[in-house]
Amino acid sequence: MLTDFAQNILGDEHEEDYQSLAESPTVKELLNYQEPILHDDLSVEVLNRFVRDSSLFSLAIVDKLNRPVGLIDRGTITEIFVKPYARDLHYRQLITEIMIDNPVIVDIHTTIDDLAKIIIDSGMRHMSHGFIIVQNEVYVGLSTGHALLEEITRRKQRDLYYLAHYDQLTGVPNRLLFKDRLVKSCQNAHRSEMQTAVMFIDLDRFKFYNDTLGHSFGDLILINVAKRLSECIRKSDTVARLGGDEFVIILQNIINVEDCENVAEKIVESVRQPMTIYERDVNITASLGVALFPLHANSVDEVIAKADAAMYEIKQQGRNNFLIYSPDFDLGLIERNSLEINLKEALENGQFTLVYQPQVNLLDNSVIGVEALLRWHSPTLGFVPPNKFIPVAEDCGVIHELGLWVLDQACLQHKKWLEKGLPSIKVAVNVSAIQLDHEDFLENFKAVIDAHQIDPAAIELELTEGIMLKQMETTLKTLNALKDFGVRISIDDFGTGYSSLSYLRKLPLDKIKIDRSFITNIHTTSANEAIFTAIMALAKNLSLEVIAEGVETRDELKCVLGHQCIEAQGYFFSKPLPADDLVSWLGEHNDVVSST
Repeated sequence: MLTDFAQNILGDEHEEDYQSLAESPTVKELLNYQEPILHDDLSVEVLNRFVRDSSLFSLAIVDKLNRPVGLIDRGTITEIFVKPYARDLHYRQLITEIMIDNPVIVDIHTTIDDLAKIIIDSGMRHMSHGFIIVQNEVYVGLSTGHALLEEITRRKQRDLYYLAHYDQLTGVPNRLLFKDRLVKSCQNAHRSEMQTAVMFIDLDRFKFYNDTLGHSFGDLILINVAKRLSECIRKSDTVARLGGDEFVIILQNIINVEDCENVAEKIVESVRQPMTIYERDVNITASLGVALFPLHANSVDEVIAKADAAMYEIKQQGRNNFLIYSPDFDLGLIERNSLEINLKEALENGQFTLVYQPQVNLLDNSVIGVEALLRWHSPTLGFVPPNKFIPVAEDCGVIHELGLWVLDQACLQHKKWLEKGLPSIKVAVNVSAIQLDHEDFLENFKAVIDAHQIDPAAIELELTEGIMLKQMETTLKTLNALKDFGVRISIDDFGTGYSSLSYLRKLPLDKIKIDRSFITNIHTTSANEAIFTAIMALAKNLSLEVIAEGVETRDELKCVLGHQCIEAQGYFFSKPLPADDLVSWLGEHNDVVSST
């Protein structure tokens, strides 16, 4: 059944389809009024009526209050009077003496589905006899089994059409119907010398919500978004869902690019409005790419590809906005596809490495640990920054295998340092919400630690703030198990995501890492200093350790230390180093390397 906004999405030309799908029709659709027969009419008079009107199939027999008492059909009365001397025998016989006295009688509001069940339960002979329709127990008409079969057949055909052409979750057209409508719209654009616009829409960070809060939560987001998109366009336009969190819109009869920009702005603003799902406020945004036919492309497939390229470009530029296609965008889409293809081969070919950035105690200048950072040097792509390949790894599912590789290598390196006689250096490893939500994460994590026979306390898991959007019960179960295993847990990039005091109180955390954006120029930026001070107070209240990330200058260091933050990392101390270079750096470091 379609959602309440489906009629607008379907458009006027599909109004009949919408009506048949939105609610089950009633027997009123089958009603055929024929003047009934009174219960005291003679049989031969009724026969003469059938003879005079060859279109009659059945007639209702009613009492003086117009309430049905029986039914006579052409087959029954013909069978009686075709016998020898039947007219003489039944000439004075009342119709009630030969009528079908147990006909199917249904109220005018009875649905077609219920009627079919009633006839099946009563006996299929009523398909040939027909049935009587009443309203408030008074005769209003009748219909035949043939009419019922035709209606059921029409409905089945419409249902099959709907299943083949509409998305079952949101009720909007699917890829098949979208393509068909786009072909027609582009053909019309050629004839009318106007343009057709295609908007390619991708929801920002939808995969995170879907993976961490559950698919039912994600489904409701998609339903809400489809509704909002439909409210932003005309009835003659089309919203379609291609799959996952990808939507497309066809705008017909476009005169200029400005028309598209107005709609795109409206969509971006509409989607970003908070929505409430399962009593939780959700803020989701959309990235839109727009291309026009024939301005940007000369074929249907090409205009879709151009809109997709524009969408990918706005994703790269920061999301939550739209872009009209430019030829320069094709390079971005090619790069993204190339990243995904090369990423899946990179692990097998040993293209990833880890570097380590020291973390320092500011009171005694001792090294308290290192953060393991992933680097990718591709033979074909060169050096690929993590902010480019990590989102792609999450989207294509490589993140789980990649995350295990990082943990394995960090544990292996920790053990090598111990074998060289270095004190136990705590290694911080980043874990995304998608990794943590994987059903085998806990088991695999423990297996890696056990395989290397190292102390779990030597590993600190750095979780993004977004981890707190997970279902709390699932999150707590996993994190508590990790904590019981002996692992330290910290929240990375704190202050940039979804901070909540209630969540922080429940999670078994050891440390907060304040995001580098609040450290940069903290000594001259009052807003940064105010936020830093507030976070320090929050951490003290919750008895959590704090480390400042991204300290690069002496002035920043002084300000951080002046607010009683005693741990930091950043370029002021050292850039991320390969494992061997880190050992050399530690040797040159004048203070004692200690562990916590």
